[in-house]
Amino acid sequence: MTLRRGAGLVSLVLLVAACTTGGEPPATVSPTSTTVPSATTITEASCPDAFCIVYRIRPEADWSDGRPVTAEDFAFTYQAYASKQDQPLWGYDLVTEVTIIDEKTFRLALSEVFPAWRTLFPVVLPAHAPSDPRVTSGPFVMADAAPDAVVVRRNPAYWAEKDPLSGEPLGDVETLRFVDPGGLRSSLGALLRGEVHLIVPDPLDWALAEIGEMEGVTLRLAPGPVWEHIDFNHIDPLLSQPWVRQAFARAIDREAILAATVRTLDPSAPALGSTVWMTNSVNYEDHYTTSYDPVAAIQILLDRGCVRGGDGIFVCDGARMSFVWAAAAGDPMRRAVFEVVSDQLAQVGIEVVADFRTPSELYAAEFLFGGPEDWQLINFPWQGSADPYRANSIYRCEGELNVNRYCNPEVETLIDTADRTLDPGERVRLYNQADAVYLADLAVIPLFQRPVALAWRSDLAGPQPNISRSTPLWNVASWSGRDEAVIALSAVPTLGDLLFPTNPEEAMVIAALYYGAFGVDPELRFVPVLVESAEAFVGAP
Repeated sequence: MTLRRGAGLVSLVLLVAACTTGGEPPATVSPTSTTVPSATTITEASCPDAFCIVYRIRPEADWSDGRPVTAEDFAFTYQAYASKQDQPLWGYDLVTEVTIIDEKTFRLALSEVFPAWRTLFPVVLPAHAPSDPRVTSGPFVMADAAPDAVVVRRNPAYWAEKDPLSGEPLGDVETLRFVDPGGLRSSLGALLRGEVHLIVPDPLDWALAEIGEMEGVTLRLAPGPVWEHIDFNHIDPLLSQPWVRQAFARAIDREAILAATVRTLDPSAPALGSTVWMTNSVNYEDHYTTSYDPVAAIQILLDRGCVRGGDGIFVCDGARMSFVWAAAAGDPMRRAVFEVVSDQLAQVGIEVVADFRTPSELYAAEFLFGGPEDWQLINFPWQGSADPYRANSIYRCEGELNVNRYCNPEVETLIDTADRTLDPGERVRLYNQADAVYLADLAVIPLFQRPVALAWRSDLAGPQPNISRSTPLWNVASWSGRDEAVIALSAVPTLGDLLFPTNPEEAMVIAALYYGAFGVDPELRFVPVLVESAEAFVGAP
């Protein structure tokens, strides 16, 4: 069966209503090919467009009702993802052809190379029961509805012999109960009493202190997916000059910033030295090489002929070294960053003036992408991910996410090359090379990742933080030690959209029920789950 997508079309047209599941492969209705290659002879020459991905589904992968996970399920799920016009498409918009080769082999053709193809199909739904969470591919299935909880039970037809993401043996937890105890304070009390067995608490100092005093409770902190940084507005007449940014960077002690912010929660929290990969990632390299040296910062200004004014602030070429610093109001950690940095800069003769705004004001496009008359420095968060593809417009001169308007053709070329590179190791190398240039030029000053916390009763074995889309339930198939594990959430999820969960609570439940083509482990590596292998190749010219 082949589905084709014409240029500009939003949905695919089903050309063949049914497909064979064995024997000879079905015919392909396509202007570029007349037959579908067999699953064993797929080559670049058989790719009908610029780029193809071939998924070979695990032979043993079944749904909980005993039916096999098939290529038809992948094709159905593709259509479901591609039809979500109000959601990011993540490459689905590039798909021009969807081909079922046999029951367990499936091909996508794309109009251009998409090196982040492993991000596709984070969840695969059964074509025969797409909205019934009692039919799942994961270790659990939905149990009978409860008025104040979501309850899932072990999948009796679970196909995996071990946890497919962690490789650990299967555990003995038979039931997961997701409840809302009524806020963080109530969750802590329920954890202490053993009424709940795992919580994902907000990493607040008082909450972490209470958990740390609990006997029989394990607490783990990890760098989270939200990372903080200081952006320069590169169209400002002064900040566009490298020597000014160098003076800033020399004057800012990131260790002091961490001590006043993230290390009050997690004393081992590392400084962030990349804008591409988070510290949790196996691909992470530290490219921030500018060291704290306030004496050198002052000398940079003196070497440029700057003169200290009577108020201690330098004047350079007639311009007073005073800058507007924008950030969101109501965030104690961001306020602490400003207070530490403003004091450090004042010591070397640079002034920053706070402009704390409501989030709706700060993130309004006309302000966030405004000129130096709106802001000159800004402190706000980015959301990291296992693959940088979705955020790489940060590095492009005209990129839609290029808030600071930094432009360097070398960086842009490296990013563009990475976005055409299929070899994973070479792609990582190119991204790291681009990041090294980006940070050597002080496009931004990366600071830290905000921490996440996970706490559980010590008689429950297996939990481990995972900040990817796989959620802390990434390895729930291997949890053991209890027949039932009660998980405290901030709200009882409703499981509205299985493909696009609207909150972390929904994502955690879905992670226990459904698998995707690939999962993501705690080191942010993509691991095959429903597929035993997948190949991507550029089509023959």
